[in-house]
Amino acid sequence: MRSYLLRSLHSLLLTTGTCPLCRNRVVGASPICELCSAKIVKKSAMDERLIPHIKRWRAFSAYEGELAEAIISVKFQHLKPLANLIGSKVQTDLLEFKEENRCDLITYVPVSWRRKVIRGFDHCEEILKGAGLEFYKILIRVRHSKPLAQLSREERIKAVKGAFRVSKSKRELVKERRVLLFDDILTTGSTASQAARELMQAGAKEVFLYTVAVQS
Repeated sequence: MRSYLLRSLHSLLLTTGTCPLCRNRVVGASPICELCSAKIVKKSAMDERLIPHIKRWRAFSAYEGELAEAIISVKFQHLKPLANLIGSKVQTDLLEFKEENRCDLITYVPVSWRRKVIRGFDHCEEILKGAGLEFYKILIRVRHSKPLAQLSREERIKAVKGAFRVSKSKRELVKERRVLLFDDILTTGSTASQAARELMQAGAKEVFLYTVAVQS
């Protein structure tokens, strides 16, 4: 009887939980509380760094506050619904960036198969699903590495060198196209640069980058 009542309450969006960001009460189906959700907003991040193989890039916001905590929770607490929520937050800005640069298609920086098995999902893929925009899985990560946050700049560059390849079945899709590459965090730019390099070698006309957050 108790489990039946819990399922009924959940269906009515009346169940409560704990916000993984602030530990306050959450009511309804949202993965975080209303206060934390309201703080995840577009903020211009002043950063004009050049990234090899990337024509132009944009970040939704700086890697700080509730947004940073949300990304961490997705990646290390494996909160898929929160990835979808982040996607809904970036949807409008991502679409604007795509249209501004006349991009033909969207793809993303994938995790390794090993990390996907452990996490249960690819977080960038789930964020894009939450954004509700059409995208393609074009890149394959062929090298697994420990989390890049633990590495220095030089170690990051070495870790992602040769880490990606374009799927053979998607090479024709890339040729002479403006490709919008999506990732969650831009730190040194080494990961995005290597992924973009592979897209260019497969025949992409130009590669643009959109990232949820940029880390200074």
